[in-house]
Amino acid sequence: MRLLLALALLAAGSATAETSRTDNRPDIVLIVSDDGGYADFGFNGCKDFQTPALDRLASQGIVFRNAYVCASVCSPSRAGLLTGRHPSRIGHEFNPPQGRGGSAGLPLQEKTLADYLQQAGYTTAAFGKWHLGTSTGMTPNDRGFDHFYGFLGGSHDYLPAADRRPHQQAMTRNGHDEPLGEYMTDAIASEAAAYIGSQPINKPLFLYVAFNCPHSPMQAKPGMEDRFPGLRDQQRRTLAAMQASLDEGVARIAAAQQKRGRLDNTILWFINDNGAGTYWNFDNGGLRNRKGSLFDGGIKVASFVRWPQGIRRPGAWQPPVSSLDIAATVLAAAGIPPASLHGTQDGMSLLPFWREGTEPRQPRTLYWRQGRIGAIRRGDTKLLLIDGEPALLFDLKTDPNEKTDILAQHKDTAAALASDFARWNRLNRETAWAPASQAGVRQYSPSSPWDAWTRRASRETTAAHDGE
Repeated sequence: MRLLLALALLAAGSATAETSRTDNRPDIVLIVSDDGGYADFGFNGCKDFQTPALDRLASQGIVFRNAYVCASVCSPSRAGLLTGRHPSRIGHEFNPPQGRGGSAGLPLQEKTLADYLQQAGYTTAAFGKWHLGTSTGMTPNDRGFDHFYGFLGGSHDYLPAADRRPHQQAMTRNGHDEPLGEYMTDAIASEAAAYIGSQPINKPLFLYVAFNCPHSPMQAKPGMEDRFPGLRDQQRRTLAAMQASLDEGVARIAAAQQKRGRLDNTILWFINDNGAGTYWNFDNGGLRNRKGSLFDGGIKVASFVRWPQGIRRPGAWQPPVSSLDIAATVLAAAGIPPASLHGTQDGMSLLPFWREGTEPRQPRTLYWRQGRIGAIRRGDTKLLLIDGEPALLFDLKTDPNEKTDILAQHKDTAAALASDFARWNRLNRETAWAPASQAGVRQYSPSSPWDAWTRRASRETTAAHDGE
């Protein structure tokens, strides 16, 4: 009997030690800004205002100088970000129709980062903008997140004033509506920081913090514009004030992780969701075009990652990376094997390069499709394919702003890229819906009897297509 009692006490002690043991897998904090310009962040060259907290965090990690997102507008960009799968695989290429209860959004069979990490023992929470569906089964609490505070659609007022837009959607906390109680950017940061503070350190945490800043409507926190008396341009002054609130919000989140004792073992990844908005005086750093375009101005974004315990050599990173790489990288860091993931993953894990302090040597190939507009980048060469228009070819090493089309001098290269794009495109789904704001947009269907992409590559070109 004494022996049985001793064994029982030993087993109980072992169980207690096991449950209290700290899980050494990294926390993951994925922070997304909305519609910011490529050069509207200090770490990416902003000249007329600063983002000191973001700049400090970026200086302690890797700044991606050629970071691309998988789509040039909000919802498909987030679909790829949270699944690691290109949105064209599911036809999710435009923002879904607005309004609660519609069926448009991220299909239910798709698995999110939160699904995988939750199953692997992570605590998961999302804050801010969702924009991936509002109907039953499509909201964050149904997609792997233990906790959600934010809004389900694509935009929201920043100010809590009751008379600003009476039909504005409500904020949502785990399925229950509530009014916005403070400036939106502050509310998102406050909720995220408070949630971090409530979590134990012996269980890893995944936070998805999707700020809507600086997406329209352009509303600065009262009094914040006064910090920038030297900015005479009213639009830039409002933008600077909004970015200052974003910067302070990120600082609060980082401080909460520091207080929790996990910041140095946190993969803190910051990325903007697409190119600069077209409605304000954003700075896209000279990149051609903006949000909604497959020129680099619509898909090349500001991004950095900080992880002191996992990145051997911080600094600037020149090779192209994709937002699809985020899922592949953080899932690998969490010890989740690729064989257990749903469907084909389109990103590349950067973990081996971080551990070795190296960069990829082989040129990467990145793809985009937006209805009947497509693009492919291999190495420094990018081909833009526009149905009904001549194709365009650019050398991004010598012409990063895509000003000079070189297709006439490199038809063989263009034809090879077009052929590769057509091969990739055959794996994609029909475009699920056209944007309500662009009723004339033609949608791609794999049953089309002709291959527009290959035909475009053989044409001469005399003018660029700047449509968005």
